[in-house]
Amino acid sequence: MDGYVALFANRGMQRIVFSVLLLMVSALPCPALVSTNVPLDHWSYDAVEKLANYDLIDGAMLTTKPITRVEMARHIAQAMYRLNQQDNPPSVLLAIMDRLKKEFEAELILIGVLDGWYGDSAIKPLEDPYVRYLYARRRPELENMRGDTFARGSNYRAGFATRGTLFDRAAFYLHPEYAYPVDEDGDIDLIEGYGKVMAGPFEIEIGKDSLWWGPGHHGSILMSNNALPFTLVKITNPQPVQLPWIFRRVGPFRAEWFLADLGDNSTVPDTKLTGIRLNVRPSHLLELGFSRVIMFGGQGAPSVDAFDYAKMFFAMSEQAENNQIAGADASLLIPLVKSRLLRSLRFYGDGAGEDESGGLPSKWSYLLGVQMNDILRTGRTDLRVEYADMHQVAYIHNFYTSGYTYDRRFIGHHAGTDSRDLFVQLSHYLTDDLLVDLSFDRQTYTLSGGAHQAMNALEGNLTFFPSSDWQLKAGYRYETGDRNDDNHIFQFMLIREF
Repeated sequence: MDGYVALFANRGMQRIVFSVLLLMVSALPCPALVSTNVPLDHWSYDAVEKLANYDLIDGAMLTTKPITRVEMARHIAQAMYRLNQQDNPPSVLLAIMDRLKKEFEAELILIGVLDGWYGDSAIKPLEDPYVRYLYARRRPELENMRGDTFARGSNYRAGFATRGTLFDRAAFYLHPEYAYPVDEDGDIDLIEGYGKVMAGPFEIEIGKDSLWWGPGHHGSILMSNNALPFTLVKITNPQPVQLPWIFRRVGPFRAEWFLADLGDNSTVPDTKLTGIRLNVRPSHLLELGFSRVIMFGGQGAPSVDAFDYAKMFFAMSEQAENNQIAGADASLLIPLVKSRLLRSLRFYGDGAGEDESGGLPSKWSYLLGVQMNDILRTGRTDLRVEYADMHQVAYIHNFYTSGYTYDRRFIGHHAGTDSRDLFVQLSHYLTDDLLVDLSFDRQTYTLSGGAHQAMNALEGNLTFFPSSDWQLKAGYRYETGDRNDDNHIFQFMLIREF
């Protein structure tokens, strides 16, 4: 609650939010359908990406996440149609589609793809209850887990979600979780929780949520779920729109703006974080993104009103007391129609640098990746290689001395400042309902120093769908490196899907 008070109590912040609301809500007249977001760790992201890499979905914009359940249903509907047109599609794709149809049945009814009455699912008081167990030989520091921290030895988690829509114009989502051992915030925490309303084509969300910007799978340069979910206000057009006039050539367009309060989780209390991201898709094979974030305000920093915010946001000025970072990313799918070895290749890149007033970003960090989809064309096997290189000044700042972090976790790529990360992952469906992921991750730190430090992680995970109502996950991770002794991590998770 303190985060919400800090976010809206300041009159300058109120003017900023009101100005952005007025500008975006008045921009376009067409309405859109409201729905809650798909959590970033949900299995459907990988499933829909697999269908897109099979070239079953045109125009899927998956580099700005989370996406809404309605937008996910639109992608599934297109893949359903195209899969039905194929002769003898791989059985694993049919099994994936069946799971997606059940998970998003209500939204598929809402957009007219399936028959039924959407009102039966407008409110879900209990969704996906789960229990989770993690054992670690020493205290682990696991990445991209919404800032969750684990103790040495046994760790227990249990939670569920509740969500609903009201009159097709408002929605809410709550995700409480019980954790043991107990941390300083108590044994029950609200992991994510927000409300949202539609205003024309725009969605206004207020609450606690995570963001992911970029095409990377193991990391993202500007925005990932490595840190805690933000207390924020966010405005976006959840369903991409086609711009008029000459801008039609850029294809579907999506924009997202947010303003978050970092509270006391910084060396400068009450620091604010704001950002904007623009997505376009010039063709069904190419997606482009442009992002910008700014840390500003807080105790000891100059106050910022709407006029100062506009100057700062459009790089018309840069004070020593704000931290500006900007970047761009791209994802390109190359179908290999005649190849017997691969169905397609996806190349992607993500880069960002320190933004400067009157100039282009400098001191760039970058991420490059390639995904080899459907090896041997059975629909079962994919291989990903991802490499990230963070500049020696990335994520640090003279005034915000805790850097580009939230509660001691990097907001961007988890490897952090002055580091490199190499990630390789092989995914294979042993059966239509059993997925195995094998990965290797090498992180190298203090690159500009005399002695480099490294950490290697070997990991194996199983995901099993024994029925349409249950999901089982099990995993083992072995870590070795210069910073600590070897670590063994075991995980198990059971999810009941309603």
